[in-house]
Amino acid sequence: MLKSIRNRLILLYTCSTGLILTAVIIFVAVITNEQLLRSQIDSFRNNFITINQNVRGSQDISNLWMAEMETSNYIIIHIEDNGIPFQFRGSWQAPTKREVLVNKIKELAGKDNINTNIRPVSRNEIQSKVYEIKGNKNEKYLGEVFIVPIGKGFRSVVALQYISGNKASVLKQRFLLILLDLLGITAFFFVSRFMVSKSLKPVEESRRRQTEFIAAASHELKSPLAVIRANASALILEPERTEHFTKGIDKECKRLAALIEDMLLLASADARSWRIKKEILDMDTLLLEVYDLFYPYCKEQGKELELKVPDDILPKVEGDGERIKQILAVLIDNAVTYTVEKDSILLSGYSKKNRLFLEVEDHGAGISENNKKEIFERFYREDKSRKDKTHYGLGLSIAKELTILHGGNIEVKDTKGGGATFLVSLPIYKKE
Repeated sequence: MLKSIRNRLILLYTCSTGLILTAVIIFVAVITNEQLLRSQIDSFRNNFITINQNVRGSQDISNLWMAEMETSNYIIIHIEDNGIPFQFRGSWQAPTKREVLVNKIKELAGKDNINTNIRPVSRNEIQSKVYEIKGNKNEKYLGEVFIVPIGKGFRSVVALQYISGNKASVLKQRFLLILLDLLGITAFFFVSRFMVSKSLKPVEESRRRQTEFIAAASHELKSPLAVIRANASALILEPERTEHFTKGIDKECKRLAALIEDMLLLASADARSWRIKKEILDMDTLLLEVYDLFYPYCKEQGKELELKVPDDILPKVEGDGERIKQILAVLIDNAVTYTVEKDSILLSGYSKKNRLFLEVEDHGAGISENNKKEIFERFYREDKSRKDKTHYGLGLSIAKELTILHGGNIEVKDTKGGGATFLVSLPIYKKE
């Protein structure tokens, strides 16, 4: 399922970004072509002005000058005196015959009431706008008409400039733009692939953890249910031992209820529906309450619980006191479980760099480097055999979620001389 979603997202991102890139490239190509056309029109007008100055300024126009003008600028110059064409055949051959092109420009000028066969009524010169035409082979030309009175007669000029001569460069430019577009889409494909894979990684990890959680929960639920079923069957076979078997059932029901409660807490954390009641907490008092609460329990288990706080008052913390006690309860219970009789457990608190630190230090077997990152995973226990029936491996996961909920973090480090020290850091309350 995730693979299908991944492929769809990659396709969606690649297509959307590819379409945007293509639109941008088309826009750039259109703008470039318009700029090129404007540049060609400006160049043609400059050449046309030069031609007009020569036509206006001299009675006799040199064929050599006309030939040089045509060859150097790919221009066709057609001059008539009183409607009679000059005896100049041109210095280069356009793809379409000169006569055809000249007649096309004359027709367009005629539609604008400019007739090259009639002398202007007034003494003023007549000049047409710039026309754009296509030849017989679909090539493009710019053309313009100019009529000037000379003495009792008149002289007309039809000039055209071939603007498809750079067709090869235009095709090359288009090819480069298409190639750039394809390379861009390919690059977007790999970027989309990377980004989608990176975005879905937490989802895949969450799904993996969910699968492992369900598998581990099924395993843990199986054991108490099996005991309950066995005791229920024994009740039928040995009714005289009813009290013994009902105690076993009750014990397993309590274990089952505790497991389900822990699982519900973690489910609430995953759903971000876990809420805490925030208040300003006196951490010295809180640590003393935890110490008084767990000292008898540790004594009963043959362990010595010690409390260490600085002489100065600890800074206050904004949070849920009961939940912070729950964090410390998990850590102390964990220390009791993994230490031997007569070992000491140290509960301490101190502040450093705007953070309050709470430590639970034991001198048990410790935790290997490879397992330090895994101990906060759900249902994880250092003892892979799972022989300890009083712990399910959810306590540290709950402690971690509660710590995060308070804006803090939790980690484990080695105790000097052996053992493990769990360190909880919380932000110090700052009065606004």
